[in-house]
Amino acid sequence: MSKLVSVVVPNYNCAEYLDKCLEHIVNQTYTNIECIVCDNASTDNSLDIINKWAAKDTRIKVLTTEVNQGGLRCYNRLFFEAKGDYIMIQDSDDWCDLQRVEKQVAVLDNHDVGCCMTNSVFYYSHIDPEYPARPGSGPADMRKEDWAPATIMFRRDILKEIPGYNLYWDRVTSYDNYFIMDIISRYGGYYLDEYLYFVWARPNSDHRSIDLDAPNALRKIIAYDVFQQLKKQRLETGTDWLKEGNMKALEEYEQKLMNDKRFLANKIRTFACIQIDNGKFSNGWALLKQAISTAPLSVSNYQSLWYLVRAKMKNNAE
Repeated sequence: MSKLVSVVVPNYNCAEYLDKCLEHIVNQTYTNIECIVCDNASTDNSLDIINKWAAKDTRIKVLTTEVNQGGLRCYNRLFFEAKGDYIMIQDSDDWCDLQRVEKQVAVLDNHDVGCCMTNSVFYYSHIDPEYPARPGSGPADMRKEDWAPATIMFRRDILKEIPGYNLYWDRVTSYDNYFIMDIISRYGGYYLDEYLYFVWARPNSDHRSIDLDAPNALRKIIAYDVFQQLKKQRLETGTDWLKEGNMKALEEYEQKLMNDKRFLANKIRTFACIQIDNGKFSNGWALLKQAISTAPLSVSNYQSLWYLVRAKMKNNAE
């Protein structure tokens, strides 16, 4: 008998993309699935769309929250509700190939690993789709970091050892990277070099935008660099500060990064350029002003300012 796969879909204000997302789930060639969608207190008509699909397909289960709990806690609730042998992540603003479930199940059925990831295609509003090149299918390599968090399918049994996303990452990013690293470190992983996942790279998505007035803004800016430090430790010693619960060392490292003004300015500037590239010039300018204020002597800030001016002039000319 085929294994049950739980497809978990967190959603916040992605009504524009939900139909395509859910259509590609219910029409999978592998049919023994349950699809659990958690609407995280959306303020658009997301819940109406989710309920419409649930009325048409009994495999869809709908969860809701009273307030927006953030992506991490929403995912952890979905993991807890899942009943499948395997759990597959699907972001609500993305979609997947109709054979995605079938092909990832085949990997986990035939390889003694904890998870399977696939390649992704990235769609942007302003340029052609991006097809990242990968070295080919095979065991996942932590050193190369050849994974795409949104494409993961993992064995539900591992939640006994790794109970979901670590709350250290709540309201910041890289919780998914650390989760995958933890799985690969303990159980191994497999990378399937096929384009089975399609990402709509929205400039206002959580991973591509930053609200500098939010209480967690600085921690979000440095989150990926903290993850890289923890990954380095895991590769060298088999453990890391977070796994050991050494929060004092983690907080000291965070503070070290936050005190490096040039480093912070470069991180803010990166977010600014993402906004500029997507035509969000006001957002880009606001972030660049903050970068310049943080490190006024950094030449890179003024190069990015000139980049903004040229991009806006080109946009006006068109």
